[in-house]
Amino acid sequence: MKINYPTLAVLSVFVLFAGLILTQPALALAQEKAQIAEGELVKVDAAAKTLSVKTSKGEMEFRYNDQTQISGAEGGVEGLATQSGAQVKVHFDAATKTATKIEVGKRKP
Repeated sequence: MKINYPTLAVLSVFVLFAGLILTQPALALAQEKAQIAEGELVKVDAAAKTLSVKTSKGEMEFRYNDQTQISGAEGGVEGLATQSGAQVKVHFDAATKTATKIEVGKRKP
């Protein structure tokens, strides 16, 4: 059996491009779901695992869980609860409004 290298090369390129085209919608969906909200921390409800943030669009409420990364507040969630009035940046899943990362800045004077 004789191997036809040019045909094999064309088929390989075709398979590569087909794979890239099929993965694009999945990447777009993942980027669409992840969003960031910035504003002033209004309150934290540790029992319900929620936090409220006043943004330029109004007040928004987010859920958080044990996987949520918290930076800028000593003591994790307990430290976050003492930061009312601080500027925060909340990275969240738009579909579930669950925070994946919360960055705490300084309080407004």
